[in-house]
Amino acid sequence: MTKKHSKFSASGSSRWLNCPGSVIAESNLKNKTSKFAEEGTLAHELAETCLTGYKNSSSLNNDYKSAIDRIGETITCKLGENTISTLVTKEMAEYVQEYVDYVLAHETDNSQLYIEEKVDFSNAVPEGFGTLDAAIFDYKSGVCHIFDLKYGKGVSVYAEENTQSMLYALGLYNDFKCLDVIRDFKIHIVQPRINNCSSWNISVKDLIKFGKFASEKAREALKPNAPRIPGEKQCKWCKAKHNCPALMKFTEEIILESFENLNDKKEIIKDSDKLNKNQIKLIVDNKKLIEDFLKSVEDHVYDKLCEGENFKGYKLVEGRSNRKWNDDAEKVLKEELGEDAYQKKLITITSASKKIKKDKIDSLTYKPKGELKLVPDSDKRKSIDDIKNYFDKI
Repeated sequence: MTKKHSKFSASGSSRWLNCPGSVIAESNLKNKTSKFAEEGTLAHELAETCLTGYKNSSSLNNDYKSAIDRIGETITCKLGENTISTLVTKEMAEYVQEYVDYVLAHETDNSQLYIEEKVDFSNAVPEGFGTLDAAIFDYKSGVCHIFDLKYGKGVSVYAEENTQSMLYALGLYNDFKCLDVIRDFKIHIVQPRINNCSSWNISVKDLIKFGKFASEKAREALKPNAPRIPGEKQCKWCKAKHNCPALMKFTEEIILESFENLNDKKEIIKDSDKLNKNQIKLIVDNKKLIEDFLKSVEDHVYDKLCEGENFKGYKLVEGRSNRKWNDDAEKVLKEELGEDAYQKKLITITSASKKIKKDKIDSLTYKPKGELKLVPDSDKRKSIDDIKNYFDKI
């Protein structure tokens, strides 16, 4: 699986729709890869292989190989200019199969399955195209399902107003509108590693309205003076944020708004009422964005030093490390200590659940209360109102 990327890619839409100036800012910067990007790309390759195998076997009335059947196989694909590969592990296979099963559960006798379908939405966005993970078009109901596998587990992604999938829907609509049978699109986000699965409906009318909005933003982004507008959503994956004057100014304004007199440090420390609630809220609201900005600047300096450049005031040193057993250790320790060379521990609940009945597992387990977390009011989880009673129960 090799994917080209447009400057107005669907996957980057949360960035350029919210910060038009990011398109020009990123234009000459190289894409960076990471172990997480490789892991996600390989998981998508496995999912594509399984769904394609299912589609082909269905036409031949044969059984298809599931992701579980492929444990131990090697999968290979392209990521940018590099070829990457890995052995399919039990963990990866189980998570990918969860996504595959979810997709196939939406098949009907009147539907068509599309896998890694390239879609074109250039009628709304210049050179706009992308490749969706999977889609199922039910000709009888008029509903087109769009599926997006999110293999990461660091950031939760939701289907509601997900602009990446909305652009995919726009591209599919361009292909199918001549049939005049599409009534709704249903977007599905499947994030199996954190048990996050959501869906959201959007009508054709609202999708066309979104297409006009995306078109306006794309035209704005092509202007030489396109505005750069900082925000957590658009800055999260922006390659240019380490060198963004708008984000720097935004950070300064928050600090200056919160600490009116930065020089009077003693007064700030002495007077506990120096920050009012609005100032504190301003800091907490933008904490993640500012932290990401500071880290991106630090990472930029680190990368420059790794490339052999000098950066006044900083250098690279070797960090601390712990000793590890060498390749001979297991054999020698077994000879010296026998079974004492190993430590035993209980298997995980997930592993046990595959070997023992559910009612037995339920009788042997309990779920402790989760650690309290500070989240915005927009978070969908229920607020804990009676805090005192919560701690009493703990």
